[in-house]
Amino acid sequence: MITCTGCGRKNPDDARCCEGCGRKLQSGRFGAPQESGGTRPLERFSSGSMSDAARSELWRMVEAWGYVAVVLAALGACLYTGRLWPLYPAVAVVALLLWLRKI
Repeated sequence: MITCTGCGRKNPDDARCCEGCGRKLQSGRFGAPQESGGTRPLERFSSGSMSDAARSELWRMVEAWGYVAVVLAALGACLYTGRLWPLYPAVAVVALLLWLRKI
C-alpha cells in the first residue's frame, strides 16, 4: 500500500494517482526513514559556487602574482638606487621559490 503525501489515504501499490485527492503518488519502493527525534540538526551551508580544485588553482595564481609583485618591487628599488646587481639574486630566489612550490 502506498500512502498519499497529500491526504494520507492508503492506495494500491500499482496506483499512480491518489484515489482520494488525485495527487501523483511517490514512486519510491521504500518509504522514507522514520526518525524518532522528529527533527535533525541542519547541515552546514555551502554555496557550492567554487570547487576545491578551482579554489586551489585560484590560490596558486594569487601566489604567483605575489611573486611577480616582489620582483617588480625589487626592480623599482634597483632602478631608484641605480644599482641593478641586487635584482639578479632576487630573481633567482623567486625562481627557486616558484620551482619548489611547483607553480
